[in-house]
This record gives sequence, C-alpha cells and structure tokens, in this order.
Amino acid sequence: MKKVLVTFKTRDDDKKIIKSYLEGLAEVYFIDTIEAGELMGVLPKINIILTGSGLDLTPEILANLRSIELIQTLSAGVEYVPFSELPENTIICSNAGANAVAVAEHTWALILAAAKKIIYHDTNMRKGLWKRREYGILLQGKTIGILGFGNIGKSIARIAKAFGMRILAINRSGRTDMDVDFIGTPRDIEYLLRNSDILVISLPLTKYTRGMIGENELSMMKPNAILVNISRGPIIDQKALYEHLKKNPSFVACLDVWWQYPPRGSDKAYQEYPFHELPNVIMTPHIAGFAPEIRPVVIKRAVENIVRYLRGERPKNIVRREDYV
Repeated sequence: MKKVLVTFKTRDDDKKIIKSYLEGLAEVYFIDTIEAGELMGVLPKINIILTGSGLDLTPEILANLRSIELIQTLSAGVEYVPFSELPENTIICSNAGANAVAVAEHTWALILAAAKKIIYHDTNMRKGLWKRREYGILLQGKTIGILGFGNIGKSIARIAKAFGMRILAINRSGRTDMDVDFIGTPRDIEYLLRNSDILVISLPLTKYTRGMIGENELSMMKPNAILVNISRGPIIDQKALYEHLKKNPSFVACLDVWWQYPPRGSDKAYQEYPFHELPNVIMTPHIAGFAPEIRPVVIKRAVENIVRYLRGERPKNIVRREDYV
C-alpha cells in the first residue's frame, strides 16, 4: 500500500476529508501528529506528498525521500516546489481550478473598487468630505484583457460577460472553447496591453513569465487603465510598476500578490518600494483564493487527484518541469 505524507498543519475536518478519500488506498501520515522519530523512519518509504506551501517541504523532508512518486499541491501555483531537489521522474501536480471561483470574486471586488473609486470615496466620507463629482467609470462596453486564460481566467471572464464587456484573452495554445472577442498566445501580448481598459494577470509564475510585465509593457497600456494582479508578484517588475504609478496618477494597480512576504508568524507588511504611499494602488494581502467555504473544496480537489493516481489513472494538472527548471 502506498504511503502519503501530509506536510501542512491540518484541522480535524481536514483530516476527516483526507482519511475518507484515502481509506483503503494508502497509509496516511500527518506532519503535525507524527512523532519526530517515527517521521525519520517513514520518510524513505513515502510515495506521495500533499503539500500546502514551500515552507512545508523542509530540507529534512527532501533529504530523506527515497521512494517519492508524486507531489500534489493545495495551491494552483507551484513555483515554490524545489524541482531541482527531486528525482526527475517525480510527478508534480498543481491544484489548478480548485479555488477559481474565490479568486474570480476577489478579482471583481478589486476591479469594482478601482472602477467606482470606492476607496477614494470611503476615505473622503470618513473625513467628512462630500465629493460627488468624482465619478467612477461604466464597465459596460469596456474591454477586459485576461493574461492567462485557465480556470481562473475563465471564471473572471464569465462575470465580465454579465457586465457587457469585451473580452480579450491570452493562453499558451491560442485556443479556447469559451466565447470571447479575441484569443491569442503570448506573442499577442502587445495587442492585449494596448486595447485593454482593465488588464488581469492570472498566469502561473514560471521562468518564462517572471518579469513579463516591465517598463516597456506598462508603457503600452492606456494611461487610465486598471491593472489587477491576482497571480504572483514577480510577474510584474516591481520598480517599473512603482515608477509607472508615480508618473501616471490615472493608472490604477490592484495588487493581491507581492514580491516580498513577511516571515511566517509575522504580520509586518513590507516591500522594496512604498506602494502604500500611492493613492492609485488598491492592496490586499494575498487573500483572493481564501474563504471559509473554500478550504474543504480545495482539499477535496487535491485528494481526489491523489486518488486518481492511486487507482492507476492519469492525474490532472501535471506540471511541466521544464517551465520551472
């Protein structure tokens, strides 16, 4: 029987879900309940790891894996997985799509806050200021560009359709089964940048997408565009964005993901550049994919994929190692 190690801290409900799906198919070990001595004895026999983040895959765990076959992440992003420290035949699976609805809803909260100047008006009202003439924009008829048209991108597009917006999208293949106004590949990025009133980045962070949006790309965008990043911070060049926002006060950036994160256990927010001082930035602390209702869904989707593998089926969301190494 295969052995599965869960490397993130689990709640009782999490354990129930995981055990119910894997009962009779695998032996399950939880990092937060197994004794240190037992863990060292089990690690060489572990075949599958269910991980929550890069911090879970400690050097101690990685150094003692001898039988690893599959690593399944809870997250859609897998850039934290130490590909170079794992055998080449190890299968890495993301959890793409598991939290797409939550991310899409948060994306639209950011877009609406920017388009309707919600933060601006809320701040003024709290100061006792009545500035009715500072209107927001109408979304109907505007163009939204979605850079990365996977599960999250499509969920964002479905809501855009309800607003009556034009949809321009880019994915790797340049094909989609969804009715959009334009679908292209990364070679069409200039068209997307120049024609979007709102640009949403929903790409994975790979060696190809890191720094994809820099000074040149930002200069192609409309001076009053709204840029939303709910994927990973380093897809955008940090300095270039900060300078662009300073020079273009009508340009708005909505950022849920960042370049630097506080150490675990700290709540101190910091970046290399003081984005918090700019009035044309709306910020949230990487919470787009999280909601009380979403955690069991995310865990179930990840464990279901492990079950597929254990039953000899091809798992979903297999990651291309060459995109990261």
